[in-house]
Amino acid sequence: MTPDNTPADQPKVRCYGYQAALTVEGTRLTSQHNPHGIATVNLDVAPKQGNQVDWSRKITLQLSDTELPVLAAVCLGYLPSAQFKRPTKGIYIERQDNKLFVSASQGAGNQFALPIPIGQTFQISCLLLAQLKQQVALEDSDLLIVALRGAAALYQP
Repeated sequence: MTPDNTPADQPKVRCYGYQAALTVEGTRLTSQHNPHGIATVNLDVAPKQGNQVDWSRKITLQLSDTELPVLAAVCLGYLPSAQFKRPTKGIYIERQDNKLFVSASQGAGNQFALPIPIGQTFQISCLLLAQLKQQVALEDSDLLIVALRGAAALYQP
C-alpha cells in the first residue's frame, strides 16, 4: 500500500461458497528494512451463517514474497496445490476439476472451506500477477509468466 492508498482502495476479489467466503486483497508486506513494503496479498477466509458472512471469525494470512508466486503458480496450473502455514493457522489450496478448493483452519472448531469457480480463479490469478509485477522490474508480462513457471518447477512442498 502506498501512502496515498487506504486499505479500501486496494484491489480485491471476493468469492462466496455455501458455507464460507474468501477475500484475496492486494496489500504490502512492510519490514524494518523495507518500510514502503513489497506487494503481496492477504487471504481472508470466513464462515457463512445463512446468507451472511461472519467476518469477525475470519482466518487471515498475509503471504510472504516467496509464498505469493507459489499461490500464483497454483492458480495458473503450474502446481497442483500449496499449503501456507503459520504457528496457529493455515490455508490449503488445491486444484480440482473445474475449480480451486480452499480450506482454512485455526484452532479447534475453526475450519472453513469453499470451492472457487473458474471465473473467480481467473480474477484471483490476475490480481496475483499484478502484485508480482509490482515486485519486479519486468514490463513484459510474458517474461513474468516464464519466470513464474521456472520458479514453480523448483517448488517442493
